Amino acid sequence: MENRTKHILLTVLPFAGLLLVPTAVSAQEDDRPLIEPDVRPQKVDEALIDTENFEIGAFAGIINIEDFESSFLWGGKLTYHLSETFFFEANVGFAEGGETSFEKLAGDVQVLSDEDRDYRYYNINIGMNVLPGEAFLTENYAFNTNFYLIGGAGATDFAGDTRFTVNVGAGYQVLLTDSVSIHLGVREHFYRIDVLGEEKTSMNTEVSGGLTVFF
Repeated sequence: MENRTKHILLTVLPFAGLLLVPTAVSAQEDDRPLIEPDVRPQKVDEALIDTENFEIGAFAGIINIEDFESSFLWGGKLTYHLSETFFFEANVGFAEGGETSFEKLAGDVQVLSDEDRDYRYYNINIGMNVLPGEAFLTENYAFNTNFYLIGGAGATDFAGDTRFTVNVGAGYQVLLTDSVSIHLGVREHFYRIDVLGEEKTSMNTEVSGGLTVFF
């Protein structure tokens, strides 16, 4: 009897194993995702990532020199970006003061000599980007932009004297590429002057635009 039982077990067990193997394989196949993405890691070359923090450029526009007409303005700027939000900027600008209303009415009278009409300012400012965004030229072209506030102090050489000057303003930057941008800005320059009598605070409004390059 015992031999007969062993014989039956030896005959049945191989068939049972064959039945179990497909079940195990089927369970493994059920664990596989229906779609296997072909993801290959991309090697990043850090040398190709832009890290320029300095920006240099030129600007031109109009400045209203209080009591001395509006004049053509030109100059240059150097900017250092501390972060995506804050930056330092150094400016120098040149213009020439016009005639006062008194000089126009009096005829040959000159309040300032031609040399003293030369107008030059230089200042150091801190700026803050407050509204970063995008400007769309067409459906296919978009440019990064920044609306920023800026202010600082420096000096103005005008009317035969150097005057401490405070300036505040705002600007709009459009990045044409990762290294070239254009700027449009408005600034107000404040300094004390007494050329026409009692000393007062002169307010000189500047409207300008320029082109800068990152390096």
